[in-house]
This record gives sequence, C-alpha cells and structure tokens, in this order.
Amino acid sequence: MRLGLAVPLVMASVLIGAPASAASLPALPTEVRVNIGGLGFSYVVLSSTGTLSAIAPDGTLLYRGDGKVVARTNVRSIRASGIELPPRQSAGSMSPEERADRAALRRDARLAVADSGPRAVLTVPFQVSLLQTGGDEQGTVALQSDTIQAVKLRTNDGLLMVNGHPYRGTFELVADDEGDMTVVNVVSTHDYLASVVGSEVPSSWENEMLAAQAIAARTYLQTHLGRHKSYDLEGDTRDQQYDGTVKEDPRTLRAVERTAGVIATYRGSPIEALYSANAGGITEDSENVFANALPYLRSVASPSDIVARDSSWGASSWEWTRELSATQLRDFLQKRGVTVGTPTGVQLTSVSSTGRVITAKIFGTAGSYDVGKDRSRYYFGLLSSLFTVAVTPTGANERVAAANDARIAALDALGAHVIQTSFELLLDANGNELGLRPTGYVYELPARFIFTGKGFGHGVGMSQWGAQGMALNGATYAQILAHYYQGIALTPVGGG
Repeated sequence: MRLGLAVPLVMASVLIGAPASAASLPALPTEVRVNIGGLGFSYVVLSSTGTLSAIAPDGTLLYRGDGKVVARTNVRSIRASGIELPPRQSAGSMSPEERADRAALRRDARLAVADSGPRAVLTVPFQVSLLQTGGDEQGTVALQSDTIQAVKLRTNDGLLMVNGHPYRGTFELVADDEGDMTVVNVVSTHDYLASVVGSEVPSSWENEMLAAQAIAARTYLQTHLGRHKSYDLEGDTRDQQYDGTVKEDPRTLRAVERTAGVIATYRGSPIEALYSANAGGITEDSENVFANALPYLRSVASPSDIVARDSSWGASSWEWTRELSATQLRDFLQKRGVTVGTPTGVQLTSVSSTGRVITAKIFGTAGSYDVGKDRSRYYFGLLSSLFTVAVTPTGANERVAAANDARIAALDALGAHVIQTSFELLLDANGNELGLRPTGYVYELPARFIFTGKGFGHGVGMSQWGAQGMALNGATYAQILAHYYQGIALTPVGGG
C-alpha cells in the first residue's frame, strides 16, 4: 500500500541554543544511491517482477524481456575451446544432467591445464550474461570487459530484484570502495527512508517511535552523503540497514511522510544522528566510543530500555551472558588477528561513568594485547561494551539436571566433562525394577571467561528500545529525540 499526501507537520519547539535556519541548509536529494551488495559480489543474478532492461554504459540496450541477467567477475574459460567454466558456488537446484555437464566442464579444464599449463585457462575480469533456463548459471554473454562496467538495469512495470530480493528504483553495476563488484540501488529518498525505518525497527512499534526513527534516519542520510566514490551509503549496519520493499509497511511510510523533510540540527547544522538497539539503561558520551565529544551526544538515562526484557526476541538485548573457555576465546581472538597464546586474564583498564568498557587488556601465555574504544565488542563477540568479566580457573564443578539439554550442550561446547552421574530407579506398576535412568550430572569445567552485560550496540545517541518504551508511555517523537539528542532543534529542510 502506498500513502498519498503527507500528513501536515506541526513543528514543536525543542531547543537549547540558537535556532536552526532551514534556509541555510540544503534540501535532501530526491534520490539516493545505496550499495546493496554488502561486501561485494562475484556472482549476482538480477531480475524483475516485470520487464527487465539492461543497458550498457554507452547506452546500447543489452537485453529487454522477462528473463534474468547474471553479472560475474573473474570468469574462467578454456582458452582453446572458449567454453566457460561454471561458478564455484553450489550448483543449487540443478538437474542431474546439468550437474553432469558441470562436472564435464571441470574435467575439460583439468585436462587443458595438464596439456598446456595454467595459461590454458583464460580469466575474464567482468562479464554480463543472459540466463536462458532456470538451471542455467552461465547464460549467453552480452558484455565482457577488463574492468567492471556501469551496466544499468531498469523496469517500468515491476520491481527489480537482486538474487530474488526486491527493490524499487533502478540498479547499476559498479565497483565498491575496495574495487569489488557490487549493485547500487538508485531509489527515491522517500522509499529509501520508509524501508530503513522498517529494517531498523519492527513496523508494529509505536507510531511516535517510528516517526523518531524516520527523523534520525533522514538526518543520518543528510550527514553521510558523498563519502563513497560510486554511491552515497552502505545498505547495511555500516550505515543504516536497508532491506528494500520487504520491510516497507503503511506504518513506516506514514512515519516518513508525517515528518517529511525534517531533520535534527544543533546550532544550525545537521547532527550526527547515531542510534543503537538498546542502551542498557543509560546512553554513552560520544568521545568514550568514537573520536569526538559532541555536545548533543551526552550520556542520558534510558530506563525505558527495560521494555525489551518482556520481548521474546528482544530480551537478550537487555541483559545477556557470554561464556567462553580459554581455548574458545583463544581461537576467537586468533580469527580477529590477536595472538596472545591461551588467554589467562582480561583487565578492564578504563571504564566510563556509565559502566561501559573504554579500554581493556588481554593477557595470555604468549603475550598481551590492548583493546581500544568499543573494540571489546568485536574482540570478545559481545552485544555491547557495557559488561563485566569474571575468570574462573580449571576445576570448578557444576551440577546439571539431565533434562537441561541447553546447558548440557553449552557445557559440551566448553569442553567440560562429566565426573559424576546421578540415577533413579525405574519401577513398573507392580514394583518390578525396569532399570536406572540418569537424573543429573556433575561436570568439571575448564578455565572460563564469563562476560555479563546489558544492551545491544554502541550505546551512543538514541536507543531504539528506549524510544519505543518512551512512546509506550506517551512521549511524542519530538520529546523522544530531544531526550536522546541534547539541545537539538527539529528543522524542516525539504526534499524527502
């Protein structure tokens, strides 16, 4: 469902400091360019629910119809025959005949290399092909090049899709900041924001919270334009989560339209509208997580975060525990480039007034490593930096009921082992013995690191769960934003 005219907005006076001037600020662009390819593609299928048009950089029409287009990088073929090799990913739902053909191509490649050496296999850096059948992974070549080409994809009677995921607007194949192939979605600012709101929070949440999220997302957009070579924003949590039309909803559309063109400003400039899922009861000063101390990103109480506790899926964002054996932590750290041998301790060297860890030091059998601002989330695999850690030595015991499958599985993963088993005698109705049944176990545990914390995310700016809790208690979107972003004004700049 698409909404029509925007609901007229009555501006509230929410401010400390000089009022912002809408005339001095640029309007938002009517369209934004969003990277929806994540960290890039090596093989991507592009299609439409209607008629798909693929257009070369010089304007040549490569394809128009109801089929699919596949873009690939580093396409390998057998030089002597020109036969292309299939992509390396799973064959998916291919028929037995298609799988046999795939295997035959790979055998041909191995024979060619055996006869002529590695030069027998030719690699094409970029290729666009038209898929012929449902099981066809290669298709008919329409364009190939030594560099990624800006092929455009459009439709006039449907939605465009990336690997079956639908989006509005148009697509363009480009190189991302690292030079990998990606897909950019050129979409109206209105449609982008409506999807972001529904991608960042449930569309079933309170209308005032959705409106606050819309303004925060719009402000973030305004301050993060132009930071990439080929697009405006990342379509994931590196910027804002953007999931296309699957997260559109009449309620998210209404939130965008009732706040149309409004951003949050501080002393005449758009703010850095940071937000996270759950602040764990209190937000953080920006300089304790990021580089700069911003006057509107000050620590404030966020008691309404506790509403997450009663949610089946949100409870873990309020309070959580992560338990790792020393061996598990060692392996986890090594995957992140930290080699200290087997960890023996973690010291929280600097903690903010809110309880968040600013810096920490990891000790191990082969050295130590200093963890900087907010990096503890990454190095320890935690939901937030609002945590404490306890280290328990090898040899502790724990008794577990035999029916507690979840804890037994966790202990097995930790490498704990059973040192005692309790049984009960089973009898039939006549009192005859049927045998013994285990009722519980005593485990001996290895050395462990137990992280106990609250919240989900960096904790700076607006807490999404806290904003929902405020809305449930009757707060307006203006009051929500004024609470989490200190001293701001809500300023209409227009454009989206």
